[in-house]
Amino acid sequence: MITKKTMNSQHKSKNYFKYMIFILMFVEILDTYTTNNLNVVVSDISAEFFPLLAEDAAIAYYQLFLAISTLGMFFVIINQYLTDKIGRKILLVITIFGMGFFSLLISLSTNIVMFTIFLFFLYFFFNSDIWVIFINEESPPKKRALYTNFVLIGGVAGALLIPFFHSIIVDWRGMTYFAIALGIPLSIIILLTFKETSKYQEIKEIKLAEERPSNKFKENLKLIFKSSRKSQYDTILIISLIVGVNNLFILVGENFLTNSPLSKDDVDLIVWIMGIASILGYLITGIVADKYGRKPLLYLYSILFPISLLIVVFGVNLPQGALIVVALGAGIANLCYWGFRILISIVTLEIVPTETRGTATGLKSLVAASGVTIGLLISFFITFSLGLAISFVALSLLFLINIPLIYKNIKETKGINLSEIV
Repeated sequence: MITKKTMNSQHKSKNYFKYMIFILMFVEILDTYTTNNLNVVVSDISAEFFPLLAEDAAIAYYQLFLAISTLGMFFVIINQYLTDKIGRKILLVITIFGMGFFSLLISLSTNIVMFTIFLFFLYFFFNSDIWVIFINEESPPKKRALYTNFVLIGGVAGALLIPFFHSIIVDWRGMTYFAIALGIPLSIIILLTFKETSKYQEIKEIKLAEERPSNKFKENLKLIFKSSRKSQYDTILIISLIVGVNNLFILVGENFLTNSPLSKDDVDLIVWIMGIASILGYLITGIVADKYGRKPLLYLYSILFPISLLIVVFGVNLPQGALIVVALGAGIANLCYWGFRILISIVTLEIVPTETRGTATGLKSLVAASGVTIGLLISFFITFSLGLAISFVALSLLFLINIPLIYKNIKETKGINLSEIV
């Protein structure tokens, strides 16, 4: 018999879930904004910090210091491991506060060394993506991808705010102000109103009942690489490395477009179109992944991403219709990159047990971070000799390696119950 108390509890739970999604949208707005806001002012930053160098040389050296900053992502595994050890909520609060605080310090940078140090810590915080664990552990199995991408759709507002602020700021530091204003208050709101995830609470109660010790890193790794899922997880790590290498277009694509025959207004319009493409992409990803599975989209995005960058590279030099062609290519590239990245995150969460979920996503993030750094270092040398366009095309072709890897090793995880994974 369902009592009135039980019905009220269920109603409260539904209300809380709606509230959680609403707040996580702002988390994703902040995450998306801090991930990309400085990418549209690369030419301004490099010109300020390397005033005596030619433009191509300044960009190349900026990439070198950026590669140093991306080492901050190597330590994301610490955040993710701690979500397994002390909980999802407290780490979500810390990472959100960190995004706001280090955005403030970046705005106060007066030289490339200060900028690099503060950006190092910003990478440490905004690459944690703890909200993905939150939404996946609270969503019903058959709508997990839909709700994840629903939060991402709300978060695209962060991407759309970038060209808006870019069009009105007079100094690149102005791009950090929104992150400062949102990050610190949002961390306080979550601290005061959020609950720990139900799946984490389940495993915590089981451990208390069985008097099991708290998670140890080595034990988590053994459980993650359990023979029954070793090939799947190994494949996810290889794919994550490829995704990281191709973050190059996200990081310095604005500079490539700015130095093309396209006008500043054209570039700003393309950035808007990329944001709109992300909304459409997240919507498609959420619906299709839950209805038809994760693997079909992983195949599709692996094929379309290199094609889209070829369109961008060749489109910028067209005598007519360049804006339309480049906007199409850049929009598809953005859709495929972020759609692929979130799908790999979802699949990772769907193949490992609750008690190691943070560690598994952290290790994946560590490998992806290695890819980002490797991609920037490779591009540093290619840009000097052959140009940025060659870097984009050459690295994007690595996405084709994903196809046989996914076919052979990745199992479909659509609709799986996270509590049943052992």
